[in-house]
Amino acid sequence: MYQRFLLNILTLALTSASLVYANDYGVGFSLALDYGTASIHFAIGSSVDIIKIQGGPAYKETMRSPEFWDRHAPAPHYRSLDSFRSWKRPSSAYFELQSLRNHLPSWLGGQDLSSQPLSWMVNALKATAEAYLEAPISAAEVVFPFPTSELGYDAVRSTFSPLSLKMPMSEQPPAGILAARAYGIGNPCNGITVEQNLKQSQTDGFHPSQLILTVDYSDAALTALLVFEDCYVFEDRRVFHDTSIGASARSETPSARRNDLVRALRNITILPLEDGNGEELTQINELVLLGERADDHDLHEALKEVFQQKYWTGNFVTTYKEGNGANVVSPLFAASRGVAQDCWDRIDFSRSAEAAFDRL
Repeated sequence: MYQRFLLNILTLALTSASLVYANDYGVGFSLALDYGTASIHFAIGSSVDIIKIQGGPAYKETMRSPEFWDRHAPAPHYRSLDSFRSWKRPSSAYFELQSLRNHLPSWLGGQDLSSQPLSWMVNALKATAEAYLEAPISAAEVVFPFPTSELGYDAVRSTFSPLSLKMPMSEQPPAGILAARAYGIGNPCNGITVEQNLKQSQTDGFHPSQLILTVDYSDAALTALLVFEDCYVFEDRRVFHDTSIGASARSETPSARRNDLVRALRNITILPLEDGNGEELTQINELVLLGERADDHDLHEALKEVFQQKYWTGNFVTTYKEGNGANVVSPLFAASRGVAQDCWDRIDFSRSAEAAFDRL
């Protein structure tokens, strides 16, 4: 009896997961402190931004909860699937089934979290995306501005399950890293190993490692990441998140807010920084701006001031990539575009792997 019960649950989970692979697009939701955005990335390579939805009081309170992020807990490292393109076989890390715990009632050990504020937002983003596609959505991924605690991820999973949504990757890095992906930032390893890249760097001076500064600015907060990237593997080395210096901070004068921005950006960009292999990184190679106030005048003036200081030893190179035509990237939707692209990549990767295994 017990075995039949588990078999039925497993069959249902696998059947539901197979529905994910029927679509030729990925859906991404970015949950900022005051609002949410949705984007869709299609298999042909194009993306579309769907909507920005302002959150209500309960949503804003939930997103500001200290339980949602832990400043002492590092975010999971993010490996773009581009870092696996030269592999001869897929990594088993991307075939893990979502825990049955996320789908069981509380009396069977499932999660029983208060995620109603997130549910309203996710449901609204899902409904709007479905209206655009004129089809039901069965898979999506979510990203937050800051490194998210396990409690935060549990709340998202509890929100997705009643909406019949699956997450190809349930724990995403902060929004800045996904925005960098949307802007096309990342150094390819040209299909060779890290050891070969190191040897190449010693002979011709080329090395794929780089530092990326991501700045997520909104009315509610400033969130900045100093990210180390190597062969499409992204790792945030420093994180700054402060709700007291958002663009609409009431207690600040413009000059005081700009000074706070300068101080925060200066602290997070102190160099050199070790790359983990004994080498020092002495320059920031890329700047990523995202969020509803990415074009804020005070923010831009603060960035100029920080990177013109004599104390800073690096050379600042701004590559604010926007694309062209239908694929122009708006800073407001950069994070949701990046996570939508990641969602599609993982769906396509799993579908291709299933087809390869079927041929064995």
